[in-house]
Amino acid sequence: MKRSIYLILALLAGAMIASALRLDAGYVAISFLGVLIEMSVVTLILLMLAVYFALWLVIRLIRARRLRREAQVQRREQRARADLTRGLLEMAEGNWPTAEITITRSARNNMHPVVNYLVAARAADLQGSHERRAGWLRMAREAAPDEVAPVLVTQAEFQLKHKQLDAARETLQQLDASGHQNPRGLLLLARLYRQLGQFKKLREMESKLRAARRIPAAAVDELMDQAYLEMLKAAADVGDPDELERAWNDASKPATRRPEIVLAYARGAMKCRNHKGAEEILRGFLDDEWHDALAAAYGDLELPDPLELLAVAEKWLRARREDPILLVTCARLSMRAELYGKARSYLETSLAIRRHPETYQILGSLLDQLGEKDRAAQVLHEGLALAIGRKADLPKIKLRRFQPRADSGGWRP
Repeated sequence: MKRSIYLILALLAGAMIASALRLDAGYVAISFLGVLIEMSVVTLILLMLAVYFALWLVIRLIRARRLRREAQVQRREQRARADLTRGLLEMAEGNWPTAEITITRSARNNMHPVVNYLVAARAADLQGSHERRAGWLRMAREAAPDEVAPVLVTQAEFQLKHKQLDAARETLQQLDASGHQNPRGLLLLARLYRQLGQFKKLREMESKLRAARRIPAAAVDELMDQAYLEMLKAAADVGDPDELERAWNDASKPATRRPEIVLAYARGAMKCRNHKGAEEILRGFLDDEWHDALAAAYGDLELPDPLELLAVAEKWLRARREDPILLVTCARLSMRAELYGKARSYLETSLAIRRHPETYQILGSLLDQLGEKDRAAQVLHEGLALAIGRKADLPKIKLRRFQPRADSGGWRP
């Protein structure tokens, strides 16, 4: 519609100009560098129109060629995105060989081909092809030489997965030296130190890990707790009380309020014959917060005055009368105080609340030492049946079939 209006207006304008020029065609003279060019106004107008349309045509051709190239690039990028999407779906389906082919066949047409190569490396790794995996990682590095972190982090993940710890350490050190260290790389380095048993180095990383924004505090707590636990256990294994105290003092304050850390220190202190220090830590924790494992450990303490320990445990028992673990703890402490009747009562009460094989074992041993052999055997038998989950289903022995012979004094069926 617009073109029709423009054509009609152009025709009207042409008719008006032609009518005006018929009366007087006009005269134009142009002098340029000593050359005189003479023409009519009509000729000049037509010449200008011709030049205009020629320029317009050239511009349209150039633009059309550029638009065609852009359209081709867009089609290739769309195909690359479609292949990447399809490849990711095939990866999720577990079709790793097909996914590797689909993802890489149009990787060069992707705006970020490094993504395709990294996914292809993961597909090759899942197939167990370490050589192809290395090739895709190398192509990813070449496709994005300025973005080394994604490639090195992915490579380190593969190496940690396959227990190539020395290679993983070299890769992560290379990442750190490149100045592109990121939270994921820090977390992998911390896990590497944990697998290598280098817990002191892991402890030194705590400030960096907590300063990283995208590392959850829970993940850092888990890593650090593991470091503290291993350092405490190592000190306890060698029986070095000074090293144990250093490991305990190196632990952060929140860590020293976690039951598993407190238990590791208390057990280590007992191994180092520092039962008083273990008692203070256990009592301080249990007075504020109850934990069954720590309550059980309290029963293993050995002090010159066991009655003092028993008084503390019985104070807790007044508030927790039906706690089977605390009852066993009181029984252990009563046995150390040579209050065997009280210990037996605590153990029987604990079994009435909750049957546990260890409780049966302690009661059976106590009864055996008290001379009640038959009762001790019965209790131990019940504890064994509870431990294996069933009683032995055996036929009863008929004693009448094994009577002694009257003539020979031997046995006869």
